[in-house]
Amino acid sequence: MTPILRIFAAGLLALSALCQADTSDNPVTAFEWQAFPYEQAPYDYAGERLNEYWFQLNRATDYPFPNADYLSAVLSSNSELRLATPEFESVEQLAEKLQQAWREFYKGNFQAAARQGYAIGPLGHGVAFYSQATYGLRLENDKDKRHALWEDIIARHEKTAALTQHDIMARYFAFYAMARLSEEISSPTVLSRGYMDTMTSELNTMAEAEPYNVFVLAAKGSMDAGIVRKMGHFMGRMAYGADDQVVENYYNAALAQNRLIANVHLEAAQSLLYIYKQKALDRALEQMRIAAGIAPISAMEALDSFHAKKLLKELEEIKQDNGIGLRDYIKRGTESGKNYYL
Repeated sequence: MTPILRIFAAGLLALSALCQADTSDNPVTAFEWQAFPYEQAPYDYAGERLNEYWFQLNRATDYPFPNADYLSAVLSSNSELRLATPEFESVEQLAEKLQQAWREFYKGNFQAAARQGYAIGPLGHGVAFYSQATYGLRLENDKDKRHALWEDIIARHEKTAALTQHDIMARYFAFYAMARLSEEISSPTVLSRGYMDTMTSELNTMAEAEPYNVFVLAAKGSMDAGIVRKMGHFMGRMAYGADDQVVENYYNAALAQNRLIANVHLEAAQSLLYIYKQKALDRALEQMRIAAGIAPISAMEALDSFHAKKLLKELEEIKQDNGIGLRDYIKRGTESGKNYYL
C-alpha cells in the first residue's frame, strides 16, 4: 500500500483516530476472568487422556504433543529460548507443567491456562496466547478489558517472537489477537499502528511454513473478507487488493480438509456475508448450520458451537425478514461501523 493510499484511506474512513484504552496492569492478573459458563466434565483431559485425544483436539494444526522428547529437541536447537525458560528440575517436569496448562485450557479454565503458560516463559506462549486471545473473544464483554487482553499478547509477542518461531500456536494467536483487535478499533488506528502490514507478512509466512494448517488457511480467507467489511469493496480493493476470489479459494481449501471445526465453518459463513451480503445468505446459513451441529470436544469448541447456534438463529430470522437487519449484523462490533460502506 502506497503512502498516498494510506492517507486517502484514513481520510475517507475518519477524521482522526482516538487511542484505545491502555492499561499498565497485566490483564492476566489484574482482574478475574469470567468463568466458563457450561459443564466442564466432558472436557477434562486428566492424565493420559490428554495424549490420547491430542490429535483430535489439535486436528486444525497437527500441533505436536509437548512431551519431554519434543521439548528437549526444541530447547536443544534454541539456546536463547533455553536461557529465557525459568529454571526447572527436569525436562519431564517442564513437560508436565506445559501439559497441565493445556488441560486447563481444554477444560475452560482460561485464566489458569494463561498464567501457567506464562510461568514457564516463551515456551508456554502457545497455550497462553490461545487461552487469552479466545477468552477475550468469547467471554470478555468489557471492551476495554478485551482490548487490553489482545494488546498484551501483541506486546509479549513483539518481545519474544524470535524465540518462538518453532511454535505455530504462539505465532498464530499473536496474529489472531491483532486481527480481532483490528476489527474493533478504527481503521486509522489500525493503519497508524502498522497492523495491516504486520498481519499480512506474518500470515503469508505461516502459510508458507504450514500450507495445510486449517487455522491459517481460514485466516487467509478471513483477512480479505475483514478488509471488505471494514473498508468496503472499493477501498479494500484499492488499498489492500482485497479479492473476493481469495476468500473463496482459501475457505474452499480449509473446508476441503473436512476437519469439522465449528469456528472455521462459522467464520466461513461470516466471510461470505462480509463480501457478498444478502446474495450469500443461503450459503452462509448452510455453513452456520454445520458449525452449530458439530459436537464439541473442548471448552473452546463448546463456546464456538454455542455462538454458532446463536448466530444461526439470528440469520434465520434475517432470512425470514428478507434481509432486514443484515447490515447491522455484519457491522456489529466494528468501531464506527455506521461510517463504513456496504
